[in-house]
Amino acid sequence: MRSSRSRTHRARLTARVATTITIVVALLLGTRRLALAHASLISAEPRQGSVLAASPSRIRLLFSEALEPTLAQISLVAGDGHTIPLTASGDPHDVHALIAPVDSLGSGEYRVVWRVVSADGHPVEGTYVFTVGSGAATKRVPPDPTAGDMEHHHLLWGSTAVDAPLVPSLLRGCALGALMALAGVLFFNSWPAERRTDRRRARLAMWLAVAAPMLLAAHLVAWLVHAAPEQHLTIDMATAALASGVGHTELWRTGLALLSLWALVVARRPRLAFGFALAALIVSGGSGHSAAIHPMWTAPAKAVHLIAGGAWLGGLVWLIARERDGESAFIADASRVSSVALVSVVCVALSGLVQTFLILPQPDDLVHSAYGAIALAKAAGLLVLVGFGWHHRYRVLPRFATDPRAPIRFRSTLRLEVVVMCLVILLGGILAYVPPPAAPMASMQHMAHAPAGPSPSPSADPQ
Repeated sequence: MRSSRSRTHRARLTARVATTITIVVALLLGTRRLALAHASLISAEPRQGSVLAASPSRIRLLFSEALEPTLAQISLVAGDGHTIPLTASGDPHDVHALIAPVDSLGSGEYRVVWRVVSADGHPVEGTYVFTVGSGAATKRVPPDPTAGDMEHHHLLWGSTAVDAPLVPSLLRGCALGALMALAGVLFFNSWPAERRTDRRRARLAMWLAVAAPMLLAAHLVAWLVHAAPEQHLTIDMATAALASGVGHTELWRTGLALLSLWALVVARRPRLAFGFALAALIVSGGSGHSAAIHPMWTAPAKAVHLIAGGAWLGGLVWLIARERDGESAFIADASRVSSVALVSVVCVALSGLVQTFLILPQPDDLVHSAYGAIALAKAAGLLVLVGFGWHHRYRVLPRFATDPRAPIRFRSTLRLEVVVMCLVILLGGILAYVPPPAAPMASMQHMAHAPAGPSPSPSADPQ
């Protein structure tokens, strides 16, 4: 009888899970076509390669996503090599467009050089050429070193093999890793209420509370330099960048990490410190690609991803830091961490799947793009971590009562698991700076608002 009821319960549970997965997949399929990459130039006025009888009165550039006009730059390079800086501002009728007034131009070729910072915080720049007048006397614009590459992503301090700036990527991964570990350790230190935190775990929380805001601040500075033209950071550029949406996100999570440090070290309130660290992780959900690509879906998914990963990582380092004052208590702590990790791995896997599915425009981008390759590497790392968790939960913990060396082996493999998890987090830091594949041009044109006046012909649009 019990066996029959158990089978019925499992069948109902399986049906519910299958229904939930079907609904989620259907929703994702319905919104997938809207995913975009970094800001991409859709159309330009004057058009690329166009020949004008008279000087244009303005330059108008239409992009695939909303921009921060204060961080945009547009200039013209004339045939004699002279650079004409223009004053760029947002189009009052379209948040996707920039407008720059142009004084009267003489005959000749002109190269438009533009640079914007997209909503995910990454600088994108490009060039194209148009001509005023015609005839043999037309001055040819000097060749551009980036000719043939209408859009390229500015790098900083050396790049990885996947077009991501090395220093900001690593700092981002280290900063988020410290913040995640801090939130996890504070969680296990604070609950249950009757638990007394030992000195080693208290010191661990304090060091993480110091490291997290320092690394976040270092990443903020690295991002500011990365976003600045030619990596030359000025006070005006820093002020404009910090006033942007990306700057606000960076300031908020750094400030919340500092409040967590204050609550732990000055106020002596570990639970309050945990609340601030948790809030910093939630704010981090709106950074990177999730700020630009379906933030309604990807930002909450990323927040869940970071929180679940923090509980997992924090539990591991919390166990490693435990004072060896009794194996029975250690077994209880290990079982508790194992249970939390079991829930965390499901949340990490599902939230990572949602983000990857929405950010990659085409299914085959998973194997034909740098972004997809790193996402697969992260998935492989997750499988390794799942293997560690399965080994600990079903092979090591049951032997604690009979094998006196089981706790020693457990601590050793825990350290290996932490190393693998840190590598996966560093991959996540790199992934945040890797440009995803661009959506098809037709999809981007559908998403962006059409400019005023006649639509440019497809052959004239920058490709």
